[in-house]
Amino acid sequence: MSDANVERPGVVRTAPEGLAGAFPWPAASPDPLDELLGSHVSTRAEDVASADAILYGLPFDGAVLGRKGAAAGPRAIRLAARKLKTARLDGRAISARVADLGDAELPLTDVPAAHAGAEKWARRAREHAQRGSGKRPARVIALGGDHSLAFPCVKPYLDSFGAILGVINLDAHLDVRATGEGLPPNSGTGFGRLLDAGLKSYLCVGARDFQTSGAYIDRALKAGARIVPATAVHTQGPARVAEHIFSSLPREVQAIYLSIDLDVADASVAPGVSAPTPGGLFAHQLFELVRLLASDPRVVACDIMELAPMLEPPGTDITCRLAAGCLAELLATTRVQEA
Repeated sequence: MSDANVERPGVVRTAPEGLAGAFPWPAASPDPLDELLGSHVSTRAEDVASADAILYGLPFDGAVLGRKGAAAGPRAIRLAARKLKTARLDGRAISARVADLGDAELPLTDVPAAHAGAEKWARRAREHAQRGSGKRPARVIALGGDHSLAFPCVKPYLDSFGAILGVINLDAHLDVRATGEGLPPNSGTGFGRLLDAGLKSYLCVGARDFQTSGAYIDRALKAGARIVPATAVHTQGPARVAEHIFSSLPREVQAIYLSIDLDVADASVAPGVSAPTPGGLFAHQLFELVRLLASDPRVVACDIMELAPMLEPPGTDITCRLAAGCLAELLATTRVQEA
């Protein structure tokens, strides 16, 4: 059993279905005309090589600064996504072939060990994504997990691409905190660690006033980071903001990692996160922004972090559905490549 399924004090957690095996993606519908997203996802090893997108889960929240619960995020995203329909209203549909590698086995509280395990899985997923001659690499999508995992998820791409990698983080916070001496990293340090490791192009979208200390705002700006506040999305709209984002990226950026912390959304549409915050993006704005950003062919990998389903208001799955919608947008913008 994964440590992610161990009960925490004060938390009653029901053991999920299919604990011993792969997640049961195919979902039945009483309507034979329904085409469900789950039908596009395979957990068979032989299908990984031909996939257009590769998923993997990181059930860990041992480094979160706020409320715990994101260890249950990967499964909750899958549950909410598998019965989504594949079609858009304009007639286009998700056509990507998707392979799910499953969830990493990560320790419950040992942050360095969990990050080492997460980076191992990120490298494994990237290796699977590489194609033979004439094929574009598959898009890799990590399902978290707390946002400290951004560092091990991005690190393989930073090692490979170096200065030509750009990171776009959709987040209420900049996450550039310094790691205290002798202390492990936390959910607020991921992008600061990446800047320290040599990341040259970092752009945070959706940040809010009064959520990041002035010293860390200065640190980000001095490192060359760009900050697009949530108010810009409200006043200008996602299309203009996406245009601004791409025009702000240095010309040398040839690969993009897109990270989605669900607290970028307003607390009214994302209550089930570690730190729900007012003033954020509404669901339609987040979906449109993800669609526009992920449509850029330079986006090689993505993640969806901080879904904590046990923190949803009783009887609701608002944030789970939001996360599933983001996953659908990432898959819908994954281009099916021919040999």
